[in-house]
Amino acid sequence: IRSLQRDRTRRREEERSYPETILRGFVPSREANRYPFPLLSKIAREATPWRRSLAVKCDCPVEVGEIMPDCCDWLAITASESQTWGMIFLPKIIEQLQQRQDEIDQFELRWQTERDQYAGAFERLSCLTSAEMLAVIGAEEAPGALPTAEVDHAERLRVSFNEDFRHHEEARGWAARVLANNPVVAVDGSQIPPSPELPLAAVQAAWFENHHTPDGRYEREIEFELLTPAELQSVGDDGEPDEIINLRRFELELRTLGARIRYLAGVVNEGRLPIGLLDSSLVISFADRLPDEWRGRYVTAMLELLRQAEQLGVPIIGYIDASRSRDLLHLLELASGLPPARQLSDASLLTAHLPWGARTPLMICARGSADRRRAGVLESLAEYRRRIGFVYLRTSASAPPARLEIPLWVWERGYLDRVIDLVRAEVIVGNGYPYAIQSADAAAALSGRDREQFETVVSRFISARGIETLKTAKSISKARRR
Repeated sequence: IRSLQRDRTRRREEERSYPETILRGFVPSREANRYPFPLLSKIAREATPWRRSLAVKCDCPVEVGEIMPDCCDWLAITASESQTWGMIFLPKIIEQLQQRQDEIDQFELRWQTERDQYAGAFERLSCLTSAEMLAVIGAEEAPGALPTAEVDHAERLRVSFNEDFRHHEEARGWAARVLANNPVVAVDGSQIPPSPELPLAAVQAAWFENHHTPDGRYEREIEFELLTPAELQSVGDDGEPDEIINLRRFELELRTLGARIRYLAGVVNEGRLPIGLLDSSLVISFADRLPDEWRGRYVTAMLELLRQAEQLGVPIIGYIDASRSRDLLHLLELASGLPPARQLSDASLLTAHLPWGARTPLMICARGSADRRRAGVLESLAEYRRRIGFVYLRTSASAPPARLEIPLWVWERGYLDRVIDLVRAEVIVGNGYPYAIQSADAAAALSGRDREQFETVVSRFISARGIETLKTAKSISKARRR
């Protein structure tokens, strides 16, 4: 009896610790330091009295559930994690990875080949002066990028960051000194699409403003707009409501940022430098393929913001974290006669070139159109057609550099280095991403509960007003239940 009691106690203890048991069983990669997808030979399922868990058996001389070599660590699933995977069937994922490993390996090889070709071309280009680059570009209208005089003062197209931090506390101290008394405002937006039972939509823009004063002053607010059925139908029979919703959100974000930089403009003459951060591109090439009406409204909104910022002397920065832009690649293609890059981006090319905090010298965006049947949207930006610059700034040791788009007047007035330092400081405070943008994003984010509350309020309004055209059984039911 005592023996049975001990066994029962031992099983209970195992059951309590089981969720933290790591189940491994993977084939080591053929070239573990090169390809991350090992070969799997068999999937085994292990059933227990209290839980079913997943394990994988490999060709290594070990049993299911035993600890595998380090080279097999690409997949390690705890029993507790396996409970959160819902309906996704892990063995099927692993089976597909096994079957299609050669295709994935080929993609990696093509990417490496392309990267090596363009890295060599970049090395050759980095030895040229700005005048020599312009000579290479010649009469090309859209070479992707044009050099500024900053190229002549950057060693190998890299502007180093001279601060050396021993630990994060030192980095945060530097960031606090840089940001002190310099206001930073960021804007981000979100939207609620219409539903079949409620043909109304909404957009909102949240702004977060930190003055970096000793009293810790900051402000945060939300601007909200409702889109009526008539506005949603303005896209016509062939259009989608998403088009007008995206446009209205964009316009609201830019109007909101414009209002905040007007408010902050008064401190520029006091020796302080406010900046505005937009979690989007200033070049707005995404509008290239839009109908002329929508494209024109995007251009109008951006032009208004760019002109206002320059007039007030408040720098605005378009911050793109995971940029897929290829402006530098197009320049390298032109200068070296390389085939067009298909898998590479500027950011992925520059990852090995830029250590943390370093950046590329300012270049002018001279991008062509994504729609070859007409001129690019950049050509519609009037005096800013060749007046938006960009740099790539390494903000994380584990990710490609971020792209910062900056109007050229910021450099011409001598603000560029100071603006870049302010962005670096924001990134340090935000642990890899500008803190102000994070805060604006958190304020703008809409949860499922927020959307339910929106539908509830609208449904009750419709019922109270007796608006028959918008009533459905579902909306009435929602209003009653909530």
